[in-house]
Amino acid sequence: MPDSIACRLYVLVVLIETTINLAIEGDLYLRIRDSQSDQQSSSVAVVALRRMPVYLAVFAMAHVFQFVMAVDAVYARNTLQFIFLTVFNGLLVIYAAIQIGEVRAALSGSDTDSDIPLNVLTTTIPIVISVAEVFFIGLGWKIYHEFGWKVYKFLGADRNIKRMYASYQIYECLVKFDVFFWAGFSVQFIWLVLQNNDWEYYVTCVALPLSIVLLVEGHLAAKHENKWMMGTFMSGCVGALIYFIYKLIRVLTNINTDAFDLTWKSLTVFSVIAIVLLVATMIFSVVLLRNFGKGLKQACAFIISHVCVKRLLIFEFYQWRKSKIIDKVRLYMVVQQAPR
Repeated sequence: MPDSIACRLYVLVVLIETTINLAIEGDLYLRIRDSQSDQQSSSVAVVALRRMPVYLAVFAMAHVFQFVMAVDAVYARNTLQFIFLTVFNGLLVIYAAIQIGEVRAALSGSDTDSDIPLNVLTTTIPIVISVAEVFFIGLGWKIYHEFGWKVYKFLGADRNIKRMYASYQIYECLVKFDVFFWAGFSVQFIWLVLQNNDWEYYVTCVALPLSIVLLVEGHLAAKHENKWMMGTFMSGCVGALIYFIYKLIRVLTNINTDAFDLTWKSLTVFSVIAIVLLVATMIFSVVLLRNFGKGLKQACAFIISHVCVKRLLIFEFYQWRKSKIIDKVRLYMVVQQAPR
């Protein structure tokens, strides 16, 4: 459990936001599934209905990813990750606003047995995210100063160590968010564009797990300061950058085709963000590579060991209190059962 009220409130806000929006996305999916059997819809509407579940799935995946990243930020005490989460949540507001028109257009004219109007559901999502964004900013600011002071006490007044640690935190955030945008783009490209008789379909299916393995390698390379792993990771990033640039050019040059007519906006956004994150990741990987062997690894190990010892002591304290309470309850029961 988080060790401060601000952290607990932050995780609680993310959990509430995720629960509400996942419930709404599930309701929208059921409406779309029921509307797919409507034979009176136009061919464009039918295509939109078939593709809409993928967009809903990506949006739901974004919320689950955001919750996992929030818990990870609290656990790892990554202060900069709270800033990344605030920006990411702001992007969700934009995506939700775009999704409103798409869902309403796809479900226009369809009958539903639900008591909640479609306009209410689609409007609720960006409102919930916007309200959560306000809490993200306020609680994130509080946690940033709280964790920043604790990290300062552990790292000391050495500016070089603090600068290297900040670069390490930014790099870790970039690698984690690379995972989402790489996976989100690949899922959309596989399910919305490619056909299973296309060679690129199988190449993209193979590239998705390999890209995840590459990002895990980048994380381990920075954590253990392994130059060979970092070198192979940077080489893989160059290949991934070429891959996304090729995909972006292909999307933009085929906007008016049937395959990209209804998908080019989302694919363009994901590919552009993936390219920007890739360039930033490569820049900070060079920065981290130059910082290898300068004491950051030992400082991070000290922080992790201190946090683990503190959490172990807290766990032992709660176990001790629990045993004391149980002993008191047993003593009370013995007293009550004793003959008077």
